[in-house]
Order: sequence, then C-alpha cells, then structure tokens
Amino acid sequence: MGKLEKYKKLDYEVPQTSLAWRIYGKGMENFGNNKRPVEITVLEPGDDEILVRSDAVGLCFSDTKIIKFGSSHPRLQGRDLKKEPVIPGHEVALTVVKAGKNRQKQYKPGDRFIIQADIRYKGTKPSYGYVLPGGLSQYGVIGKEALDGDGKSFLIPLENHNIGYSELALVEPWACVVAAYRITHRQGIKNGGTMLITGGGSDTKQWSFGTLFSENTPETVVLRDIATQTKESITKALSGASTTITIKNEPIEKLITAYTGGKGFDDIILLGDSPDETVESAASGLSVNGILNYMASSDNVQVVRIDAGKTHYDVTAIIGSLGNDVQAPYSENPDYTIKGGSVLMIGAGGPMGQMHVQLAMDSKTPPERIIATDIDDKRLDTLKNKFTRHAQEKGIEYHVVNPKSFSTMDACREEVLRLNNGKLFDYVVCLAAIPAVIEDAASYLGEKSVLNIFAGVSKGTIVNLNIKDTVTKSVRYIGSSGSGLDDMEITLRKLESGELDTNNSVAGVSGMNDVWKGIDAVRTGSFPGKIVVYPHIQNLDLISLEELREKYPKAGSFLSKNGKWTKEAEDALLEELTDLQ
Repeated sequence: MGKLEKYKKLDYEVPQTSLAWRIYGKGMENFGNNKRPVEITVLEPGDDEILVRSDAVGLCFSDTKIIKFGSSHPRLQGRDLKKEPVIPGHEVALTVVKAGKNRQKQYKPGDRFIIQADIRYKGTKPSYGYVLPGGLSQYGVIGKEALDGDGKSFLIPLENHNIGYSELALVEPWACVVAAYRITHRQGIKNGGTMLITGGGSDTKQWSFGTLFSENTPETVVLRDIATQTKESITKALSGASTTITIKNEPIEKLITAYTGGKGFDDIILLGDSPDETVESAASGLSVNGILNYMASSDNVQVVRIDAGKTHYDVTAIIGSLGNDVQAPYSENPDYTIKGGSVLMIGAGGPMGQMHVQLAMDSKTPPERIIATDIDDKRLDTLKNKFTRHAQEKGIEYHVVNPKSFSTMDACREEVLRLNNGKLFDYVVCLAAIPAVIEDAASYLGEKSVLNIFAGVSKGTIVNLNIKDTVTKSVRYIGSSGSGLDDMEITLRKLESGELDTNNSVAGVSGMNDVWKGIDAVRTGSFPGKIVVYPHIQNLDLISLEELREKYPKAGSFLSKNGKWTKEAEDALLEELTDLQ
C-alpha cells in the first residue's frame, strides 16, 4: 500500500503531537515561534466532539488581518493572545479521524467535510480559525459550537470522495464569490419593522402609499417633518395597523436612538429632494438589511457621503424614484446576478478577482464582454494567461487594462469606454478597498446597472456618490461579506458536479514548515493566486507552480497543459512528501 493510500484510509498511527501555527499578538513577529510552527498535544475527542485531520488549507487575506490587529481584531476583542493564542485557517478540507461516543452515528472515520467558519452558537459567534482553533494545525478537535450550531451543523459533508484536498479547501473563498451574486433585498417594506418617513414639511407632491402597506405593515412608523396632507394619506393607508409617531424636525440620529435602540431603521423613506446631510444621516441610519427609498423631486446631481463599508457588511440598499408611487422602487432592478451585456471588474488581478472573472465566464448566461483592470503587470499577465483562451471558447470579448499605463485617469477612462463601444456598463465589480477607486467604479454605471463592492472595506470608509443615480437610472450599490452555509453548499455541489474548478485559483503550494512565508506572500500580494498549505507535508518550501515542474518533476508532470494545479498533481506530491508515523 502506497503512502498516499495509507493516508487516505487512515491506515497509520495518529501521532501524540500535532504541528500548529499560532498567533500570539500583533505583527508578523508574533506569528509562529521564530517563524516556525509549534507542537501541541493531539487531544482525545470528548463525548460530543470529533477529532479531525486538516488535509489542505488555503491561506486567506483575512488571516493576515488577525495578525495585523491581534486582540483588537473585531472577533477577538479583549483576548489575551499571549495566554490564549489563535490558530488561524478557515479555508480547510477536513477528514474525521475519531468521533466521541455521542457522535459516532453521524461522523465516521474517513468522512470528509468543509466547515463554515462563521459559526453561530446560542447567540454567540465563535468563528472557526478566529475564536476557535482553525485549520493550520495537523489535527484538531471540533465540538458543540460547530456540530450543534444555531440551526444545524456548520460542517458540510463531501458527497463525491474523488474530489481533491485543495479543491475542497478552496470551496470557502469561492463561496464568498458565489455569495456576492446571491445578494437579495426585500421587494417591499419589512413586515413588523421600524420605519422612518421624512419630508420637506410642505405638500409639494401627492404621494401614493396605497400599495406600500398592502402586503407588509411596520410595527412603528415615525413621521418626521411630514406635511398635513401627506400624513393623512399615510394614516389612511395604514388603517391603524401601526403605531405612528409624529415628530418635528428632530435629527435623524436622535430618532435612531429613541425608536430603534440604536440598531437603525429597517426602512427610511425620503419624500422630495432632501439636504445632503439628511440623505447621509438616513443612509447611515439603516439597520442591517435596511433600505433607504429616496423619492426625489428632481434629477439634479447630488453627490453625498456614503459609508461603503456599511453597504458591504450590513447589506443595506439605496433605491429611489422620481415618481409618486412610493412602493415602485422596491421592485425596480431587484436582480443582482451578472447577466448578458458588459461587465467591468476593477482590481481583478488578485486571487479573488480571478475567481470573479472565472465565475462570470462560466455562468449560465455569461456576459458578452468583460474588461478586467489591475495596476500590477504581473497580475495582468495572469489574467491574460488564465482566461484569454477560455473567453474565446465561450465567445466572450475579453480585455485587460492597466490604468497605470495611461498618462491620466481620463485617458484610461476613455480607453475603457472605447473597449465597451462608448457605452457605460451593465455591471461593475470593485475589488479594491480604496474610496477613490470605488467612486471611479460608480462613474461607469449605466441604466439599471449594479456596483458590487466586493473588497473588504471597513465600516466608516466614506465614498462620494451621486445619489440621484439610484433615482434616475435605478442603479444599485451592493456588497457582501463572507458566505453562509447555503452559499458553501451550493459551491461545493458545483465543484462535485464538475461545474466549477476551484483549483484554477492555485498559484503556489507549501508544507507546514513554510507557512510564515506563505502568509507574508498573501499579505504583500506577491503570489498571483491562492496558496495552499498541506499540513501533513512538513518540509516543502513555498513554491510556485512554475517552479514545481523543475523541483518536483513527477508532480509537475500532472499539471494541466496551461500549468494549472490538478488533483493528480496533488496526489503525486502527497505520495512523495507526506509524513506519516
């Protein structure tokens, strides 16, 4: 029996200790022990626990954020990392080694899983690879938090066991990309929610509220500076079904505290053109999944300050109309998937950007044209080499552009629009967490277009946007953070059915010895794709796939014709280098 077959069948003695990488505080100097992993005890699983083996781990930029912020990271507030270090790694392929007595019916040795890191357990968020020990350990114990999470287990089983380890580990980052196009917003007001309606205080327009409350009714409606006739129309449409509170021109921030406990309003409706500060306060005053409906009275340009991070993390929406039917904007342009037409992907040269390009090309209704930009020539070369032929096979017009190759941004814009036949775009994806870049991305939005703010912009990242574009062109600004269980399961099944090739993202591999360098490469963006760690290879220096052909020719011979990582290459590498007792 070969080494790899023994590994897959668990036909070896599980060691008493496990190599693990730990984060002891802020900065790369606090990652690992002198840039090396440490040995920790392989624990016996308790009655309600399982012992798992980490088979492959994708290194993620989120891992570098834990190292950058240490105990000030939002998920680790107040944790003493010297006493309780973090084991990172949430993009992981797992194999069950042993189950505690209460888990043996559900979890058998050899069963393979991925894990949704964003665990919910009894109202808490004990994230895997953050709060709970993650995949950058050869072995680990998974307990009730993940197995008995709110709703169901946060482990997702593999159905097709012919899937490779790296393919499986990379389902998690791919699910984040899949999730970005599964965003939905309500097509009406929230039933039982809290609503704020604010106006200019005069009867300048006869607003129609008849259909707004026909299906859903808020629990509380706060009427701020509403004219008498408009108030009567609202009261009639509500028919006493909601508690209504009439307020004069109080600051919106004060109303948020008084009537939502600081959580924000589920729906805010602005009647008529509103001052910039009112629009800005309304946009920042939305709850998670809240909607701002701007019923403007003119199409005059109105550039306001919007928190792009709130759009990204709270999945808020801004809609609007020049009409008088207040319900109408809720059902206008509700589909945020990429459809036929033109797509602009800004900052697409990194690992996640490449996934967006691939997903768009492989979608059931691929766009006619994709233009991808990046300011790094090496990354642009990767975009060309990976996708030019694929685009041709799909019948997609495909261009890559480096904005730095132009003397001015206006010259770059002129070229990008020329490549799109002088037209604005149907869909824009922004993969750079820079306010000026997000603002530039928004300027390319055409009629009923969507700006997908995918980059991990922090809350408080302010961008200046013409809010009237949501009114006059029905454009939508959307964003999402991470993925849910459904997103991961959908992505996994796409992989298993052959619809998705997650290995196309791999740019380099590493053993357990060189994770420090791998994380540093992710931090600096020096690899044009994902880095996959094989925890049970102890000595494999971080190596690109190009270098692999020369140093490990047997594994290199199984790379695809265009140099892509494959399950066969992985098997050959594991057969040659895996460390077993």
